[in-house]
Amino acid sequence: MRKRRFIIGIILGITIILIDQLSKIFIIDKKFEVLPGFLNFSYVKNIGAAFGMGKFSIVLILNILIIIGVIVALVKFRKLINNYIPYILVLSGGIGNLIDRVFRGYVIDFIDVNLFNFPTFNIADICIVIGIFWIGIDIIIHNIKR
Repeated sequence: MRKRRFIIGIILGITIILIDQLSKIFIIDKKFEVLPGFLNFSYVKNIGAAFGMGKFSIVLILNILIIIGVIVALVKFRKLINNYIPYILVLSGGIGNLIDRVFRGYVIDFIDVNLFNFPTFNIADICIVIGIFWIGIDIIIHNIKR
């Protein structure tokens, strides 16, 4: 059972990374409306950190690698982890953006929601945010049960 969950986690992670990278390749130098007045896809080079804040640097890459290492260790030794999925989401999203940073020098963002003034983002960012919220909810539920 444990081995099967591990294999499913690997497949899920690789699938997320592939979808993220393929979507970024597809959007290069493109811009179009998906839902007029609400959602656009437009190619943006994000040279900063999360949501364009900060600057790209070797320190940023090292921090990302450390975070990825911690998540891998948590999943591998899973003392308090009952659900791999949120960790896989954060890990695969982080790897997807790290691939961009290492091979392009920037992250490709393209999802632009016009409902509010929010930075452009990508599939990897969505996975990271959902995973972090999910982990937070799991921690809160775990503490309430204790």
